[in-house]
Amino acid sequence: MKTQATLMLALAALFPAAAFAQASVTVYGSIDGGLRYQTNVDAEGHGMVTTTSGNYYSNRLGFRGVEQLGNGLNAHFQLENGFNSKTGALDNTSNVLFNRTAAVGLGGSWGSLDVGHQYTIGFKTEKFLDPFDHHYTPIVPLSSGSGTTLPTAAKNAGLSASSSSGTRFNNDIQYSGSFDGLTVRAEYAPGEVAGDSSKGTAKAVGFSYAKGMLLAAGAYTDKQTTTGFDNHAFVVGGGVKIRAFTVKAGLSRERQETAAAGTYQNETRFAGVNYEVNVPLELTAAFYRSDYDGLGGGGRRDLTLVGGSYNFSKLTNLYAEIDFNRYDGALVPSTKQTSQRAVQVGIMKMF
Repeated sequence: MKTQATLMLALAALFPAAAFAQASVTVYGSIDGGLRYQTNVDAEGHGMVTTTSGNYYSNRLGFRGVEQLGNGLNAHFQLENGFNSKTGALDNTSNVLFNRTAAVGLGGSWGSLDVGHQYTIGFKTEKFLDPFDHHYTPIVPLSSGSGTTLPTAAKNAGLSASSSSGTRFNNDIQYSGSFDGLTVRAEYAPGEVAGDSSKGTAKAVGFSYAKGMLLAAGAYTDKQTTTGFDNHAFVVGGGVKIRAFTVKAGLSRERQETAAAGTYQNETRFAGVNYEVNVPLELTAAFYRSDYDGLGGGGRRDLTLVGGSYNFSKLTNLYAEIDFNRYDGALVPSTKQTSQRAVQVGIMKMF
C-alpha cells in the first residue's frame, strides 16, 4: 500500500497545477426532418413533395468546452458542423468539417473574446429581431438569404441575399459582453491580403437590449472585397413583450460598391408576432419584404409565413407552417414563376 501511494503521488507530480482546473466538454446537436409540398417549382408550374432537412432548426453536431482558470476567468471553445438528415452528408460545399463554427476564446465577468470561424454580429442582430428567431432558415431571407435569388452580377460583386453582409466570417476576432439586459459586440476579421491590410477585411459593432417589456437591437458592418470595393450594411429594429405576445420589427440594408456597375443594394423589412398559447404550444406569423436595386433594374420578394410549434419537451417538438412567396422584377427566380405556396410538417430533436 505504501509503495502504491508513493507511485500515485509521483504520477500526480508530473502534471501541472493547471491540469486540475475545473473543465467540461459537452457533445450536443440537433436533427430535424419533415415533409414539404411546394407549388410552381419549375417553369411548367408543377408542384413537388419533398422530404426536408433542418427546415425548422438547422441540423448540427457540435462540441463545446469550458475550463475554469480561476479568478473568474475561463477558456472555452466551440466546434460545430452541419449535416443533411436526408442523406447523412456534410451540409457544406467547400469540404469544411466545422463549417458552422470553429472558435476559441477567453471569458469572464467582463465578457468574452473569441477567435475563429463564427457568426457575424449582423447575423446575431438579425436573429434577435427575427419574429421566428431564425427558425425556417431555408425559407426566411434574414439568415442566409434563402429563397431570394439575386442577379448573378450582384452576387459576384459581393452582395449577400441576407442583406446583413454575411452569416459567418473567417479569421473573426469578436468581443461580446452582457450587462443588465444590454449586450454589446464588436468584431474585426482581417482579410489576410499581402501588401494591403484593408482588402478583404470586415469590421462591425452592434448591441441588443432586452429588459422588461422592451426589445431593441442594431448593428453596423463595414467590409471590403479582396479587390478593394466597399460593402456597408446595417440592421436595426425593436419590439415589445406583452404577456404571452412578443411583437418584433426590423430593417436590414446592404450596399455593395463596384467598379463599373454602380452600387448594388438589398434591403429587407420584416415584422411579426409570436403568441405563446400555453406552455407547449406557440404560434408565430411574420412578413418579410426584400427589395433589390441595381444597374439592370430592381426587384421584390414578399414572404408571408405562419407557423406553429408543439413542444413535447425542451428538446423535442413537432412543427407545421404555411408560406406564400411573391416575386417581381429582378428577383423572379429562374423558374420564371411569380408566386409560390408551400406547406410543411416535421419533427425536431435536440440532444
